[in-house]
Amino acid sequence: MAVINEITEVLHKIEAKLYPNYLGKGEGAYVARSKAEAPLSIPDVCAAAKNRGGFSGHYEDLVEHATVFINEVVYQLLDGFSVQLGGFCSLHTRISGTYHGANDHIGAENLHVAFRTLRRLKELLLKVSIENEGLAGDGAYIDEILDIHSEAVNSILTPGNMVQILGHKIKVEGDDPECGVWFVSQADSARIKITEHLGNNRNNELLGLIPPLTTGTYKVEVVTRFTHGTALKEPRTIKAEPVLTVN
Repeated sequence: MAVINEITEVLHKIEAKLYPNYLGKGEGAYVARSKAEAPLSIPDVCAAAKNRGGFSGHYEDLVEHATVFINEVVYQLLDGFSVQLGGFCSLHTRISGTYHGANDHIGAENLHVAFRTLRRLKELLLKVSIENEGLAGDGAYIDEILDIHSEAVNSILTPGNMVQILGHKIKVEGDDPECGVWFVSQADSARIKITEHLGNNRNNELLGLIPPLTTGTYKVEVVTRFTHGTALKEPRTIKAEPVLTVN
């Protein structure tokens, strides 16, 4: 009798780094996070579909149609519909908070968008190879950047919202004008500093108000003299890997 072994093809590869599990959750001493890449725009994805994916039509038409489709998905989503995308995932709205009765006001600030993975994507995830690149570093580092209002992690920034930054040795100390939390534009390297409500200034957590950033992509940098011992003679810069988008 012939024995047929199914061959599992690796279709994609994701690079990951290990970070100390400073939140004390889970069994391991470290948690793994995929390395951040620059976010792709609709034109970027359409270019890939044209160059790599075999799309045979006009690139400009694809961008126009994809933009119309995404806009319509959002329109239907905001009308309360759940939208399934090709059996890969679904989007739906959810309302946070607790309420006491029919007369309670439910504010739009409690409305969020949730993502659910469906079967086709779950199956494809099993075909991804994850390459362990080792420790992110034993010194200072930035781990997570949370836009508190939207609950987006390492992805979106909303000017005027509060941002929570988690990491290690990120407390802002020092009188130097450079010391602080900075948003660095990936387009022109312009640097915008948090100047309001920098609170929870701790070793592993910072909380501040996102300044009025223009549309584009940014990275976060923390400049500080902080260390666990004697203050550093010169400020050091701690750079976050995620590329964050302001729409």
